Amino acid sequence: MKNLFEVVLLLGLSIPVVHGQDKQWQMELVFKGEISPEEFENEIPEFAKEFYEPFLKGKTAYKNVEILADADRSAAVVNQTEHAILDRKLAKTYSFATGDDIVTAESYYPLYKVVSDKLEEPKVPYVWIQDMGEIEDVAGITCKKAKLFIKNQTDSAAATVWYSEAVPAYYLTAFSFVNDLPGAVLKLALGENKDIGFETIKVTNVSSDKDFQLPQGVKVVDISGENAMEEGEDVGLFEDTFPLDKSLKWIVLKDKETNDEYYGIKKMSGEEVLPCSLFSLAYFNDHTAIVSDKDNFFWLLDKQGNKINKTGFDWLTPANEQLAIFQQDGSFGLVSQDGKVLLDKKENISKFLNNYLMFSEDGKTGLLDEKGKVVVKPNLFLLDVDSAGKVLVKDKEGEETKTLELEEFVRDYVK
Repeated sequence: MKNLFEVVLLLGLSIPVVHGQDKQWQMELVFKGEISPEEFENEIPEFAKEFYEPFLKGKTAYKNVEILADADRSAAVVNQTEHAILDRKLAKTYSFATGDDIVTAESYYPLYKVVSDKLEEPKVPYVWIQDMGEIEDVAGITCKKAKLFIKNQTDSAAATVWYSEAVPAYYLTAFSFVNDLPGAVLKLALGENKDIGFETIKVTNVSSDKDFQLPQGVKVVDISGENAMEEGEDVGLFEDTFPLDKSLKWIVLKDKETNDEYYGIKKMSGEEVLPCSLFSLAYFNDHTAIVSDKDNFFWLLDKQGNKINKTGFDWLTPANEQLAIFQQDGSFGLVSQDGKVLLDKKENISKFLNNYLMFSEDGKTGLLDEKGKVVVKPNLFLLDVDSAGKVLVKDKEGEETKTLELEEFVRDYVK
């Protein structure tokens, strides 16, 4: 399959070049900065949007990423929930989320060719690395500073990286151009904006295979897409992720002009229930899925093939097994699995700890419980979680930030 399914959390896109690194390294990357939806849509080239999406204002951005890498494998854990394991020997990437019962596997391939000179007429996407002749310590590791010029056939993007050839390269789908660099990127700034990027705050040597192991008792779904798809075939991922009522079946149709695959639903008798217009599918709960269509609208879908919400959302993602976070006309809200909008017109809603949800209103932050009930009014100047899972809270501007255990925060703030 060539579609980027929502169920595929992170996909390896290229083969890192490892220069004799014989140790196993553990790194913690912290992300900073944000880009407005308007800038994202109007100023960022289409192919480069994956680089900027983790910094998109209002979405569930990367707070931190834990990396484990050696010469043969690498693993990435995003926000302690989304996992991806790259096995270079098997040329496979395995992706899963904490609590899921499905692991997706995909063959990976080099996406960006690393070059030392700009190509006049590139036939493949490439990244030109320009050494700046500067070194800098990042988390105690000596790194080279380089400018990157990332190019596909029509557009380009730029980044500045600080990388170490002593540490094995790793991969993240959102930054696939770092996969083939001659070492691990420990610091990155996108474009000319030094405020958008990430930096490694911890690098250590370790010796453990546990983070390379797949979870037990789960189904591995191979979505390599190495064979050409015939019309009506290749619906395995949709079937495995969200089985329909026994009287129904998933179908797929390939657009002959774009080669995009669109999915629909038919009765076993052949009668059409939902035309082939769906582009992606994500598991919500056993009764409901989240799908997007060719017009980029998001819908709740039941096992009978019915769209539950009457109007398509601009964006939709599970908050827990009963509620989903949606975006509509630039504002955020919560919708239940039966399509009932519980609240809307918020500046932001995102996951917090222990099924709590953060939300913003008039520049201040509050908290919702797992049922969408307001348990902390939106009057906090700062509410966040650090890399150790502790709550960062500031009541007013100018006050010192408090660092609390979740139990302390709940005791002092939740009503």
